[in-house]
Amino acid sequence: MTDASLVDRVQARHVTDAEPRMWFALHAGDAPLVAPGDRVEVDAAIATRLRHPGVAEIPFHGAAEPEPGARFEAGEPLAGEGRAAARFESGGRILYRTPSGRLRAVVSRHQENVTSPVAGTVESVGPGAICLHADGVGLPGVVAVGEPAHGALVVAVDGPEAELGPGRIDVRGAGAVLISGARADVETVTRARAMGVRGMIAGGIIDKDLRDLAASLARQEAALHASPPFALVILDGHGKRPIPEAMWSILVAAAGLDVALGTDPPTVILPTGQARSTPDPRRVRVTGGEGAGRAGTLLSLIGLRRRARGVAMECALVELDPRDAHDDPEVVELALADLQRDD
Repeated sequence: MTDASLVDRVQARHVTDAEPRMWFALHAGDAPLVAPGDRVEVDAAIATRLRHPGVAEIPFHGAAEPEPGARFEAGEPLAGEGRAAARFESGGRILYRTPSGRLRAVVSRHQENVTSPVAGTVESVGPGAICLHADGVGLPGVVAVGEPAHGALVVAVDGPEAELGPGRIDVRGAGAVLISGARADVETVTRARAMGVRGMIAGGIIDKDLRDLAASLARQEAALHASPPFALVILDGHGKRPIPEAMWSILVAAAGLDVALGTDPPTVILPTGQARSTPDPRRVRVTGGEGAGRAGTLLSLIGLRRRARGVAMECALVELDPRDAHDDPEVVELALADLQRDD
């Protein structure tokens, strides 16, 4: 079998996205500040967001009711005059008028601006989200938590398979985005946030840590005083996963540059012009089953083999890289369905 036909049997994953997009959710009471086609720059306000919103209603007997979605300020008369005027104690946005003649709205005493971590063009503004076509090159991830953020990219580990411990994070990382290696854990991410880090990039994360981090970030976002945006982007999958080789080389080359982290979809957005070498098509990564997360070189197809529970699957011989400097490479049989290559 030729190299081309052998490689074509392995699922390919695009390393970069030439037209990355970033979505910003809009909740009840949020108001967009941009329109389709608008250009935005880094840290430009694109929406206002109500903090700790609630639903309130007042009696309303006016002839002309406000349009759903209309904004109002605290104490602003919506109908009538003087003390009899219909008004809310806090600012917000109109929801609707009930059949019983009461005006319902989402209100809050505090609001904040939602800012863009990247320059780009507004592609669409809908009732539930703003879509931004970002300038730059995207590295697609598999999962992310937090809010879109940006900062100078810092390589905080010695290699793609290394892990960043909490003891290696200090105030020098404030405002930066850290490349944190093969796994992100709750303790490390929590310390990073406390030190002012704006984001982290890792190869993998375990499910429990992901749930705990999502809950922790949600609690901090709900605090009375908002914290600076922070995002964690996972590039490969569950557990300890070395950052894919092709992505690692791109990230290392971009060290020191300002990068953006998107959470919907999970993306690392690098400045335009970040070049990359063509990946070796025989280099593969194990995405499932035994050895998940390890990388190696595709040797040959070996046909159908019986795998777990007697299922016959097409397999290949793969020379897996050593786990550390003291080990030797391993040649193993792996199902093609559990392999992935960079494209």
